[in-house]
Amino acid sequence: MKKLFLFALTAIMFSCGNKPANNNESVADVAKDSTEVAASEPSARDGYTFETSFRKDENGQCDALILTCKKGEKTQEFVCEFNWPKDKDLLGESGTIEEEDINFDGIPDVVVCLGDFGVGDSYFFYDALVWNNNDNCFEQVEEYSGIANPVIDTEKKMIVSEYTNLEGSTYREEYAWKDGKLTMIDSSSESSDDAEEE
Repeated sequence: MKKLFLFALTAIMFSCGNKPANNNESVADVAKDSTEVAASEPSARDGYTFETSFRKDENGQCDALILTCKKGEKTQEFVCEFNWPKDKDLLGESGTIEEEDINFDGIPDVVVCLGDFGVGDSYFFYDALVWNNNDNCFEQVEEYSGIANPVIDTEKKMIVSEYTNLEGSTYREEYAWKDGKLTMIDSSSESSDDAEEE
């Protein structure tokens, strides 16, 4: 009986000794599987559709873009004011919608083109809605509509604006999120006279 017990104990120790001391591979696999499950689970942000229409003033000019976000029975409507009224024939790209992560939280937000407001290709303006994951709703970013030609720099987590005025001077502005608000963190300019001197 004693020999049988020693044999069983040896067999158990041998089988335990063959197990890998560090089981990181299987832990990584489990973590990967749980991440894939979490990523595939629907979130409150999923399933939204977006529509745009234009509000007209008393002269028949378009003075604002109305952006409607819909998901089932839930509807949110936002008014995106134009810098000045536009003739309906000059709306161009106004109302074009892109879903981009502008606050770098990993959740797509909504950017809508307001247009160039008659200054040509130098100045394009947009309005934006960010997703509030705590309240499960979109929120309008008031500061965004004042940024000319915004470009989202995902690497530096900032929004960059570059434009040239009618006199030929160039401007660069950088915006970042601070305490949930979009704030200008840097700006520079070069006048057309400076460019000619070089």
